[in-house]
Amino acid sequence: MTFCCNDEEKKKLKIRLNRIEGQIRGINKMVAENRDCMEILNQIVSCQSALKGVWKEVVRGHLQNCITDALKTGKNSAALIDELVEHLEKMK
Repeated sequence: MTFCCNDEEKKKLKIRLNRIEGQIRGINKMVAENRDCMEILNQIVSCQSALKGVWKEVVRGHLQNCITDALKTGKNSAALIDELVEHLEKMK
């Protein structure tokens, strides 16, 4: 299965991921500079929240596009739903 977001959604995700990448580089720099632990931890939490937001958008796109299309056409819908449920179980 290929990534099933439209070009606009993909562009927004790329922008968010580039921002997260910059945050990660910032954390790396903070560690190298021996910055305050709580400051570093706060940045880590910020990155985790940002990644969770990206995750939600990818799940939303998967539901709106891949699974919806599969349900309409009758192609592999049960397998796609099972696959998503397995993934959600991993997120616990």
